Amino acid sequence: MATLFDSLQPFSEVNFRDIYQKFIYIDCKELLNEMLPGELDDSITGMLVYCYIDRTEGIGFRPFMIAALGNESLRTYEFPHLEDSLYVLRLREGRTKLNEIHENGRHMYLYAIDPGKYSFMDLSVLNFDTDAFSDIKKMVDKNYYVSNLIEELRSDRFAFLDEYRHPRFPDDVQALLYSEENGIEQVWVRLTFVTKDNEIFGELLNEPNHDYGCHKGDLIELEETDAGEDKVLVFTGRMAIANDERTIDI
Repeated sequence: MATLFDSLQPFSEVNFRDIYQKFIYIDCKELLNEMLPGELDDSITGMLVYCYIDRTEGIGFRPFMIAALGNESLRTYEFPHLEDSLYVLRLREGRTKLNEIHENGRHMYLYAIDPGKYSFMDLSVLNFDTDAFSDIKKMVDKNYYVSNLIEELRSDRFAFLDEYRHPRFPDDVQALLYSEENGIEQVWVRLTFVTKDNEIFGELLNEPNHDYGCHKGDLIELEETDAGEDKVLVFTGRMAIANDERTIDI
């Protein structure tokens, strides 16, 4: 007989759109006991969070409830200390605690969700009513909103970019620079905007080792092209200039 535990999915096996801007349950008893040592009942198995994307820090989660997952039900409880503390989770391998900041009576704790270790469940599986937490969604979405063009580049319409995306930083893609003189060099590019003609531009994140006519910080055009039996994402040689936050010349 199937149970709710069968609905859990490893973070390592899903696409970022499966969790982005969604309320999910994270099965992470071990992590919670590290975050809140000695404070939790043994029945607590995880937490409810809202998922977002930070342009520079990648996939993040904002916890708002602790929970106890059973075979047929999910019981939720108030997350301790939220009145004076902010907990932020980021998708990272390795060490669990990333940082701790104390300022003006408020406390901020940064923890890692190891994608190879923890699993999650979309709360829609339970028909869970998230209306009571709509303020959390509105606040987080507002804080991390960049532009409609960024949201478009994260959408299914640009799913072909997924194979080039960093698994924890979906706005960052691997691309190739090429010249006859210097050959091929792989770089990271942060997707920035797409034109009405579907021309994709992004910010070059690292300085190339050779001269390809572009430098770290440049807005370069990317294009998917055939390379034998494979496809690759390459710099076309075109660049854009950002005059201000709203005007870009190509």
